[in-house]
Amino acid sequence: MPPVILKTLFVQREGAIVRVHQDTVVVTLENETLLRVPMHMVDSIVGIGRVSFTSPLLERCAAEGRSVVRMTRGGRFLYRIEGRMSGNVLLRTAQHEAARSPERSLTIMRAIVAGKVHNQRQLVLKAARDLTAPADRSFVREVAGDLGRELRKLPSASHPDEIRGVEGASARRYFMALRHLIAPAIRDALSFDGRNRRPPRDPVNAVLSFLYALITRDAESALLGVGLDPQIGFLHTLRPGRPSLALDLVEEMRPILADRVMLSLFNRRQLQPSDFEVLPGGAVELTDSGRRTLFAEWDRRKQVEIEHPLLKQPVAYGRLLDVQARLLARAIRSPALGYTPFLYRG
Repeated sequence: MPPVILKTLFVQREGAIVRVHQDTVVVTLENETLLRVPMHMVDSIVGIGRVSFTSPLLERCAAEGRSVVRMTRGGRFLYRIEGRMSGNVLLRTAQHEAARSPERSLTIMRAIVAGKVHNQRQLVLKAARDLTAPADRSFVREVAGDLGRELRKLPSASHPDEIRGVEGASARRYFMALRHLIAPAIRDALSFDGRNRRPPRDPVNAVLSFLYALITRDAESALLGVGLDPQIGFLHTLRPGRPSLALDLVEEMRPILADRVMLSLFNRRQLQPSDFEVLPGGAVELTDSGRRTLFAEWDRRKQVEIEHPLLKQPVAYGRLLDVQARLLARAIRSPALGYTPFLYRG
């Protein structure tokens, strides 16, 4: 029997308080109990908006290795509470040495970008088979060819800027293709013509930004779980407060986790125009109802299993980041092994 994938508890009712009573997580609003969940079924708790956590709950979660995270209603990360860091100092020392080594950094950067571009290409190729409009199918296949050409540049890339250039060029073409993967009947109404953020200006980018925040949160937890420092990355440069290594780790996962979920939510009409609101200044955010729909699809996707090409065994999407974090730690400890990204087969 496959292991049970514990769930993230998302709490978004304004003014809610999350408590612990014996072995149960209890969510209350004023004098009303909204939810009771056995502690053993929860691996992390995320508060969206004005949500509070009691000290006993925070202490219990920290002691048992559960993360507690606060995010804004738009998906911006505010803070994370974790227990004692795991791992040994030798692994973190090796991580810092690898980050300072131009040669080792380049090797890891190539692998990260190769995984991302490969998975972008596989996603658009797979989706192209289901497109009915010849113009859409032709354009998406053209983009897949472009991504393949960018991918072939990586082995000879000898400078970080070359690798980042491949990543940037691929991303621009990929997001152009994503528009053509959205059902024609709703495409124009969504006003999506490429990636924009800070703030997102259309429903598609609002969903992508929120999903990318969720996957980055999961990546941080996975890295902390194996003893790596989420802030010391390779592809993403160091910046105070930025989880650069977590952002590195999610690159190969964005197409197959976040982007797939986004396409499902819109193409299956799970999200409607009423699930979004436009804020002063033009930013677009999900409503409470829209976020509930997103959380349900996100959790469903994380339960699905896929064969890991390196392990040759089924792994739930919700555990892929844990597996890849371990492979990254192995590559940092033993440079000769190199980092093997997760390559989606479509």
